[in-house]
Amino acid sequence: MAGRICVFIFALLFLFSSCSQEGAQIPEELTVATFNVQSLFDDVDDGDEYSPYRKHEGWNTEKYSARLDRIADLIRSCLECDIIFFQEVESAKVLADLLDSPLARRGYRYYAVAESSSPVSVGFISRHEPVDVSVHSVPGQRLVLRAEFIIRARQLIIYCIHAKSNLGDSDENRSLRLECSMLLNSLYSRDFPAPVIILGDFNSQPVLDCSDLMTLVGKHDSKTIAAQGSLPVVMDAGSADSLSFYDPLLSADNAAGADGTYFHEGVFYDYDRILAGATVCRTYECSVEIVDSISPGGLCPAEYDPQTGEGISDHFPVKLTLSAPAHDN
Repeated sequence: MAGRICVFIFALLFLFSSCSQEGAQIPEELTVATFNVQSLFDDVDDGDEYSPYRKHEGWNTEKYSARLDRIADLIRSCLECDIIFFQEVESAKVLADLLDSPLARRGYRYYAVAESSSPVSVGFISRHEPVDVSVHSVPGQRLVLRAEFIIRARQLIIYCIHAKSNLGDSDENRSLRLECSMLLNSLYSRDFPAPVIILGDFNSQPVLDCSDLMTLVGKHDSKTIAAQGSLPVVMDAGSADSLSFYDPLLSADNAAGADGTYFHEGVFYDYDRILAGATVCRTYECSVEIVDSISPGGLCPAEYDPQTGEGISDHFPVKLTLSAPAHDN
């Protein structure tokens, strides 16, 4: 398990200081989203792009710009959150180019990407300036991005992950995801009692036997689950403790939206999730939404086709709304 990787920090944070934010008042609620944008490559050939996102295969600036325009349009129309985290973005250039649009006039002035040797990584755009951005990793796996904010005089720490996929050997994939959850458990233990959120593409759903990234508290308690390396999750916000996270997608009160966030071979999966730590649950009321309105009809995610330019992504975004209790407003 690796710690903080300082060598990346200087390249993580880029600020747009000249943009004016529409609506200077800070809202009474805070919205955070996670969105796997499916192989969002820029228009520069670096040699490690996925096929067919290479110039000799037809990928070009025109297609890239059109895709960015479409993503910016959907953010303005149905995903306008205070902070939006992405998975599968190639570079800082992608988010810089995304903000070189009307999004900047909507208050998105900050962005960061966990620069790595992998073809795609994780990053975010934000209306709020982060006070700290760092990356963490398990050797040989994708980077975990940590962003810390002070919003309305309240601290908020958000970890963004893109866990090992299910391609290849299933036992090995689960083992790799457990290594990721061990890292997250360690980071959460260090940060607690600060308010912490973990979000991203988990490429898994909660299990009962501590065999994958998330385990539902019940058969085992949170201490046993964390000791086994899995992330303990609970269905009720009031049950989250110093080791466990509330998973709003497990709550019947938050069942609105599509049947899942990722659609593959005729089956929906809830791979894209937002987990709220105990302090977040004590500070805010939490509600989550699968944003299926990004696709026509909202039946299933409209996978992006680089040949035709149709579609958006094979994942739906997930949006978390944090509302201050009435006595705080």
